[in-house]
Amino acid sequence: MPTAKLKPALDHISKNKDRFLQDFRTLLKQPSVSAQKLGIEDCAKIVKKQMDIAGLKAKILPVKNGNPVVYGEARSKSSSKTLLIYGHYDVQPVEPLEKWVSGPFDAKLSGRKIVSRGAADSKNNVISFIKAAESYLKSSGDVPLNLKFVVEGEEEIGSPHLSSFIDENAEKLKADSVVCYDGDMAEEGRPKFELGVKGLLYVELRCKKAKEDLHSSYAPLAENPAWRLVWAMNTIKGPDEKILIKGWYDDVVPFTPVQSRLMNKIQFDGNGLLREWGLKSFPRAKNNREAFKHYMTEPTCTICGFKTGYIGEGSKTVLPGSAMLKIDFRIVNDQNPRRLLQLLKEHLHNHGFDDIQVKALGLVEPSTTKPSAPIARAAEKAGRIVYGRAPVVMPRNPASGPDYLFTKHLGLDSIWTGSGPPSAYSHAHAPNEWTTIDNFVNGIRYIATIMDCYATTN
Repeated sequence: MPTAKLKPALDHISKNKDRFLQDFRTLLKQPSVSAQKLGIEDCAKIVKKQMDIAGLKAKILPVKNGNPVVYGEARSKSSSKTLLIYGHYDVQPVEPLEKWVSGPFDAKLSGRKIVSRGAADSKNNVISFIKAAESYLKSSGDVPLNLKFVVEGEEEIGSPHLSSFIDENAEKLKADSVVCYDGDMAEEGRPKFELGVKGLLYVELRCKKAKEDLHSSYAPLAENPAWRLVWAMNTIKGPDEKILIKGWYDDVVPFTPVQSRLMNKIQFDGNGLLREWGLKSFPRAKNNREAFKHYMTEPTCTICGFKTGYIGEGSKTVLPGSAMLKIDFRIVNDQNPRRLLQLLKEHLHNHGFDDIQVKALGLVEPSTTKPSAPIARAAEKAGRIVYGRAPVVMPRNPASGPDYLFTKHLGLDSIWTGSGPPSAYSHAHAPNEWTTIDNFVNGIRYIATIMDCYATTN
């Protein structure tokens, strides 16, 4: 049963939704691109200010060689239970700028729609959990349980310094469970939460030959670094999408029967995704269920970008002097990104590509939490209360995030959830990212209700 604090908090959200929206748009207007070190410090200050306004005890904590973490907390007068909530204030780069319908940091309001970088990933969620805490504190002077908030500024570059921050502050971050409030809704408009996430190995491959680009007539006399990377990639992944590096799949753990049953309950709108993306079919899949299985269970290897030679208008006959590839590998339990990085380096060496340099840009381990965890049951109750529908429960988030730091380093149950539109449709990481006012306001209600339900869930 909900506590007596929930209804006044939900009433406070309804009465203050216009002010909350204004504060959300203020945060959106502040650039915070971690990949380009743009606006980070100023954005952290805005997050702290919002925590101060909410009545939280807040600090900006410096991170050695990294972007600051904003930490906030509220102590409960009525509960000894503690919920840790994670989010991030950094966003993806906005390029290509010319494809935006409005300035990427204008936070343009068009009807019920808000278009801005960070609108869906994930400044909406950050403001939501801050406003949820404020609604308790301002309506009843108390929160249903102890709350701790960690808002980092490097999630979009693989959270390279969060591990050391978590380890150094393990005592401060003691809690009973975690909500990573960085997710989205299900395709059919239902709430959704995931019981773990895929991991990530993000690497940059570089090859340099001549000291500068040459006339292409010299091709018989000078090695082409672009071809070297192409040939290397042909040894890494085959046309069947399988990764060819020896030992890559050795540590992959299949879904348990419980996880498989969760998979079978999920409605996957494959045809809708194909229409949204302008595609006719999924690779290797005979039907939607097969495509969904690949999506949820398999490791991946994706060329994210390839830079070399001349790529401008018209022709320029050059032989590149250097070439660079960026690749991400999504990984699953129990793969380890550091072991896989070593396997990649050994693979390139064994295939004669010692002239290719490998630089790791992101290493994130996969994670998992049991469906029976109290925080999962609380999120399911909260979904029914706020949305009137049972949430979609996914055994894994096919994307990546630092969930493993909470499940493995702190030993806590964790769920990954949020209130943004489905990521396949919200243009997260692409031009014209958006959410809606309804998504935003319901997201505040949802996390506020998760807090309340978890306080009474054993």
